[in-house]
Amino acid sequence: MKTFLIITHVAIGFLALAVGLVPMLSKKGSRLHNTTGLIYYWSMVLVAVSAVGLVLISPITDGRLFLTGIAVFSFYLCFTGRRSLQQRDEEPVRWYDWGISGLMAATSVAMIVYGVYDLSTLLKKGQFESIGVLFLVFGIFSGSNARYDFRKYLLPHTAKYGTREWLFVHIERMGGSYIATFTAFALVNIRYVFPDAPAGIYIATWIMPGLIGGLFIGRAVRFYLAKFKMSVQ
Repeated sequence: MKTFLIITHVAIGFLALAVGLVPMLSKKGSRLHNTTGLIYYWSMVLVAVSAVGLVLISPITDGRLFLTGIAVFSFYLCFTGRRSLQQRDEEPVRWYDWGISGLMAATSVAMIVYGVYDLSTLLKKGQFESIGVLFLVFGIFSGSNARYDFRKYLLPHTAKYGTREWLFVHIERMGGSYIATFTAFALVNIRYVFPDAPAGIYIATWIMPGLIGGLFIGRAVRFYLAKFKMSVQ
């Protein structure tokens, strides 16, 4: 079972990374964009499920817990990014919208608590490892996304992008999902490229995909803001 889950996780993860680039680069709303976007979405479902399965049947380690948190975060972004398309026609908030945002909120709290525990334990011993910082940062960032969801569900008139909220949430969340997936891939494989790398290398591996990807997402958001002559509320 473990071997099957590992092979599934790795193979589908590679598929998601390869296919995920196509909808970002293809014409929005085209058949190619929609088809590859759907393949990416279901690939992320399998990646998240296999990641959780591996945690349940494998020895628990900091790295395994962290990557599971990233898998949940990636799926959450992918799910809410796809749901935003369905909500453009005034689709009401469903119980599963609350559920996925609640799962993300709970996961983010767990990551923050574990990060604080890990760092405090190591610092008492005069040691330091980057994994605790990563737990904290990802926990805070993912929690802020869930918080935004709850506010939007309760007070829809406070939506950041008004009536075109669905479009910008789709861009930001799907793009963010790909960044998180790529980051997890990089963190897993950096140890094979630099087996004796210091903590700073691992922190940089986490930071760089987010910085570079964030620039592209920001550019896309500014493009559509200008196209529709909008300002952020």
